[in-house]
Amino acid sequence: MHLLVGRIGTSELQTVDLDHGHIEDIRLEGNKGTIDTTTVSFLEFGNVIGILQGKPGSPRAASIQRWLNSCQIADHEVALWPVIANNVWEKLKKATAVHSFEFSYRPSPAIAPPDGEGLSSFVRFGDSRYPDHRITLKIEIPRKEGPGPVARLRGQRRLQGDIQSLMTELGYLEGPTGVDRARALVTLPDEDGDENDEPLDFIKHHITAKCRVEVSSVTGRPRYEANVSAIMQVAREKERDLKEAVSADQ
Repeated sequence: MHLLVGRIGTSELQTVDLDHGHIEDIRLEGNKGTIDTTTVSFLEFGNVIGILQGKPGSPRAASIQRWLNSCQIADHEVALWPVIANNVWEKLKKATAVHSFEFSYRPSPAIAPPDGEGLSSFVRFGDSRYPDHRITLKIEIPRKEGPGPVARLRGQRRLQGDIQSLMTELGYLEGPTGVDRARALVTLPDEDGDENDEPLDFIKHHITAKCRVEVSSVTGRPRYEANVSAIMQVAREKERDLKEAVSADQ
């Protein structure tokens, strides 16, 4: 199944005469306008979709999310967010220590935060107390000063679980809320048995791909058909990573 979502264009379009260098405005007759479209393809596993914008001004995931919810196609709110790569989840699970976590977002009054404990409870407080502000949470576990080794280890394990729980609920925060930071600093063992600190960026390491879309003027193939073909090709190439990420996320 596929979906074509469009936004009515508001800017004036212009043409250029390549022979003489003249620039002119496009004048449309009657009640006509321009539209910027985004192609959405629903994959066959894990509630995963592929989105390809026709132009920078075409509808983004946040706009598509709002439109789907306004149509009330489901009993619950629909949330769209990037699929986080499975290797980030694996590193979080294998971490022998979690030293810090920083999370920054803007609350959305249209989407209720999930119930939960740990970091989710802090996020719920921010949504209700500061609904129109950018909120940043930063938690650090002291390496030396402060609690003893037993208390420090207990705090690190609790933070490790809280991070995983919060990031699996990223859907209600992504999009209109503008999550722009979700980072953790962890210690990971290497192949030689040594341990090294490594940053994990949950926003940066999500599965995306660039692809070239060609529309043949000879066959007259519609652009949206070419977009669907490109999305499905990338989905096939990334199928293993997507399935592993969705499986880990659940």
